[in-house]
This record gives sequence, structure tokens and C-alpha cells, in this order.
Amino acid sequence: MSLFTQHTDSTAPATAAAVLGKVRERYGFIPNLAAYVAESPVTLDAVMNLAAAFDQTSLTPQEQQVVLLTVSALNGCSYCKTVHTALGRGTELDAETLRAIVALEPLKDARLTALRDFTRQLVEEQGWVNEEGVQRFLAAGFSQAQVFEVVLGIAMKTLTNYSNHLAGATPNPEFIAMAEGEAAA
Repeated sequence: MSLFTQHTDSTAPATAAAVLGKVRERYGFIPNLAAYVAESPVTLDAVMNLAAAFDQTSLTPQEQQVVLLTVSALNGCSYCKTVHTALGRGTELDAETLRAIVALEPLKDARLTALRDFTRQLVEEQGWVNEEGVQRFLAAGFSQAQVFEVVLGIAMKTLTNYSNHLAGATPNPEFIAMAEGEAAA
């Protein structure tokens, strides 16, 4: 049992209602994370703004999911691992790639491997990546701007991973079905 309230549209603080509406528009339902974080409308709004900003990066949708899934795996967030496996499937990342990202095993694609490895290095070294690590990332075809776009993704996932850990959020059935490659019920 969580110490925190899993809000609905009717129980959330009034200022969270509009943000929950944006969340519902984005996903078609209210993810359990948003239901808990709605306790703090400013935090819920920050999550949505970070997600919208990350959507606008020059990373492809597949690359975005590699970053988000890698961070979630490193932070041990089962909720976000399920969510980003589901969303990764939506970008047509194959099941083997998604499984390898979660398991932190080698990937078949060299560019995605460089992205996953750079993301992992940033998280594990708390941003203190040496020049050689950055150069490996750039040599894989990524730009200097994308260095900071990966940092943005890590910031967003740190916020959501830690919030899930505190709230004890469990994956929504819709995300579970999508992660398993099924149509949501």
C-alpha cells in the first residue's frame, strides 16, 4: 500500500486537472505515474513539459526510447521499463533490442549501442563523462547538441523513476499489453 494517493480527475488538486487532461490526450488514459504525481501539480506539469521538450529533440523516436529505457533499467524502475518497452514497440524497436536494452546487453545496431553506452556512462558517472566517452558518442554520428539532449532525457527519467519508486506505481494494463505486443484492451 502506498503512502500516496493515486488521483483521478475528480480527486486531484484543482490545478492538476488541466494537466491530467493533457496527460489523457497524450496517452488516451491516465498513467498511474501521473495519477500519483498529480498530488503536486507543479511536478506533474514539469514531467509533461520535460516530455514535450524531449519529444522535440533531434533524436529519432527510437533513439529517444533507447535513452529512456536505458535510464529506467539503470534506475531499476519496473514501471518505466514497462512503459518504455511499450512505447519502444510503438517506434518499431524490435523485441530483441528492447530486451537487450533492459538487460544492458550488447545491441545489434552500432549507433543504438553507442547511444545506450553513452547514456549509461552519463548515468553511472553522474555526468562526469571524459572526453574519450563523448568522442565515441560523436564518432557514432551523433551531434554535440544530442549530447545535451541525452542529458535532458536522463533528467526526465530521473524525475519519473524516483517518483515511481516513492509512490510504488505499478504499470497500467494498457502499457503491459503494449509492452507484450498486444493491442490495449
